[in-house]
Amino acid sequence: MLTTDAFHVWCHRLRLSPETADRIAAIRSTPPVRRVTGRAGNVAGRYPSPKMQRTIQFESQHVELWAIYAMERDDDVVEYYDQPGRMPLRYRAVSGRATTQWHTPDFFVLRQDSAGWEEWKPLHVLEVLAVRMPARYGQTPAGQWCCPPGEAYAEPLGLTYRVRSSAEYHPLYIQNLKFLQDFWAHPAPIDPEQERLVLGHVAAHPGLCLTDLLAAYPALAVDSVWALLATRRVFTDLTHAPLMRHEQVRLYSDEAAARQTPAPALPAPGAQPLAAPLAWDGRLWLVEVVGETVTLQPDVGQTLTLSAGQVQRLLAVGAMQMVPAATPSPTAQAVRRALEQASPKAQDTANRRLRVLLAVAQGEQTTAAARSIQRWRAAYHAAEAQYGCGYLGLLDRVAARGNRTPRAPHASVQLLETYLHNHYATPQAKRAAAVYRLYREACMQQGLAPVSERTLYRVRARLMTPEVTVRRLGQRAAYATQPFFWHLDQTTPRHGERPFAIAHLDHTELDITLVSSVTGQPLGRPWATLLLDAYSRRILAVYVTYDSPSYRSAMMALRLCVQRHQRLPQELVMDRGPEFGSVYFETLLARYFMTKKERPAQHPRFGSVVERLFGTTTTTFLNQLLGNTQATKTPRQMTREVDPTRLAVWTLERFAARLSEWAYDVYDQLEHPALGQSPRDAFAYGMQLAGGRLHRLIPYGDEFLMLTRPTTRTGHATVDPSRGLTVNGLHYWHPAFRAPQIARSAVPVRYEPFDMSVVYAFVEGQWLECIADDFAQVHGRSEREWQLILEEWRQQRRHHGQKRVRVNGALLAQFLEDIAAEEQVLLQRQRDLEGQAIRAAICGTPVVPTRPRPQTEEDPLDLTTIPHYEAYR
Repeated sequence: MLTTDAFHVWCHRLRLSPETADRIAAIRSTPPVRRVTGRAGNVAGRYPSPKMQRTIQFESQHVELWAIYAMERDDDVVEYYDQPGRMPLRYRAVSGRATTQWHTPDFFVLRQDSAGWEEWKPLHVLEVLAVRMPARYGQTPAGQWCCPPGEAYAEPLGLTYRVRSSAEYHPLYIQNLKFLQDFWAHPAPIDPEQERLVLGHVAAHPGLCLTDLLAAYPALAVDSVWALLATRRVFTDLTHAPLMRHEQVRLYSDEAAARQTPAPALPAPGAQPLAAPLAWDGRLWLVEVVGETVTLQPDVGQTLTLSAGQVQRLLAVGAMQMVPAATPSPTAQAVRRALEQASPKAQDTANRRLRVLLAVAQGEQTTAAARSIQRWRAAYHAAEAQYGCGYLGLLDRVAARGNRTPRAPHASVQLLETYLHNHYATPQAKRAAAVYRLYREACMQQGLAPVSERTLYRVRARLMTPEVTVRRLGQRAAYATQPFFWHLDQTTPRHGERPFAIAHLDHTELDITLVSSVTGQPLGRPWATLLLDAYSRRILAVYVTYDSPSYRSAMMALRLCVQRHQRLPQELVMDRGPEFGSVYFETLLARYFMTKKERPAQHPRFGSVVERLFGTTTTTFLNQLLGNTQATKTPRQMTREVDPTRLAVWTLERFAARLSEWAYDVYDQLEHPALGQSPRDAFAYGMQLAGGRLHRLIPYGDEFLMLTRPTTRTGHATVDPSRGLTVNGLHYWHPAFRAPQIARSAVPVRYEPFDMSVVYAFVEGQWLECIADDFAQVHGRSEREWQLILEEWRQQRRHHGQKRVRVNGALLAQFLEDIAAEEQVLLQRQRDLEGQAIRAAICGTPVVPTRPRPQTEEDPLDLTTIPHYEAYR
């Protein structure tokens, strides 16, 4: 970031007016004007920017987040700010009416020689907006997107307004930037000997494959290669292949050497899949060679298998060309639509005919008739001239044979569709039979012949779309009928490219009833907080507590992750629960450079990885224990014999230990159906390919524990020379507060949410442990229990001073509320005691065992002293 003096020098160099300089200074000094929410099903979040030393908001993980990564690595970008302020855009709508729209751009970017606003949108959205608002969005003759109203607003200020598209960057480029973030955002030390070895070997062998380099030097750490790539001392095309695929990564000394080195030829028989695609017949093909067989996978359509000789001939004559991985698909929309509508059988027939034509072109003998070959060749050339894809001419038309003329009167069918739209697709959710009766009555009134009820069901099936389901049953019901959407294309993995790249954090209430270790009485169902690695499906941390989801549960899960792995994930995916929106939690994520991603509401597929794990935990572990709540799913059939509250025997401490053992040892070694291997093996293999990244390890010590402790709303507390600090309604003291330079000053404070007897104050460069005045009363009490006690005390203070008391309904209700509050405090106290051993294992706090009350020995019973009584007759 620029200092104040450097900013003034930059403004002077660009010759900005004082008004413009003041406008930019205001943007630099004020927070974002709004908090992004991620509308329209987008994944929003916050990115901890190394360049800006602050968190940057993004509304889409595929548009704004891509722009953030690009600006982080762009040396021309000096600073950038998200949601910089509102601006009016004046233009004429399609109707011709003058309109003014207040607009908040995504970023304000300071570059070396310019400054201005930038608005980022997906390409398909820009194409739609250009039709709906042609005066606001358009394209220049060079193909660049522009916004004339925004440019008119920025030009008098000497600034720019640019419309950027997600199509400017290849998904592989952004993926590889994320992969290397640990090395360009956090410099890693490189062994000088390994650095000299890599630079010398790459200079001597330009285009060297990473696999060959690691095989030639087994002692070479792959982290050294990543560090050299991140610092631009070694070059590779980041749009060519994912860096996790070592066999496809080609290394060069610099970009100039990469351009001078010829592209690799088609691999020999038995080689690995080709990273560069091929362009042929108006389509893009991915190539894989196995022996003498070449498998071609098009961007749309079925796979085609050819011989290596046929592919070499097509490459030699120029009909097929190798193109970079970033090349967009040349398939036209008409061709794509025709291939999507073609049946698999029709495409198999077209593939067979195409192989025959290629064989005839090479002079080979075929069994097909000469007249058929002549007809196929003519159809191929005709389709090539009309659509740019001759393959369409080889598709048969069997599905279009026969008389397709509809028999039903057009007026009757049109009236049926009208009734389906007006009566079926409504919130009343009428049954189809009822709609048909209305339709038949309308036909009789208009003198039309109604179609059969069977025809109604066929027409309804054709018109039944997710939009109709929304109108009938609502958005949530329609979500299940929507087609599965892969958020990234086939070149980018959906669940991260390495371990600790993406992790999911979520809570669930477990289907089991636990009992108290003291009384044996049921205490209810516990909550589990899971941290799951998306790449390997490995459970990084599991924390069990009686408390409902809160920032404390998330904090303990992150502590467990560092305690077990000494790492934290690069991106953390979670829902939009209030426990994940606190300033404390976002500060903790920013401190350890974790990107926060929020799943859109009412879209469970975005969290399908962790949601699936919840179901696996229930079916494979919880349902095998006494006290599971399967019987409560059907309460009318549940009896005393299967009541979970009567069968429950597990305490929180013992259950948490067994759940951890299942998560870390049993589930970790079971074969995962989506991976084809166990999560432990997938994790180990991923770490081998991605590197150890030892410079990103987090020591589990006092510093980490202190940073994970929450603070007050302001983050500071004022030192009173007589009472000390006041935090959460309690007074805390330390002898250092007597110093004159400390008294009446505001110091940073933190507290342990599970023990309110101490707080920590940062005084004169160190954290001091401050003891509560009422240490004996609050020792071991959690923050949640203390809040309940404070709420009860405040309620009593509100009613303090009432002298006349009458027995009435209000007084009785107040009495019952006091009893309920007292029961709530006692229940919370008992639940906190149950989880004390679990928290002690995480935080390292010793647990003082509660000694059982000594039982006094009873005097032995002397039967001779018992008096004898006569029998009653």
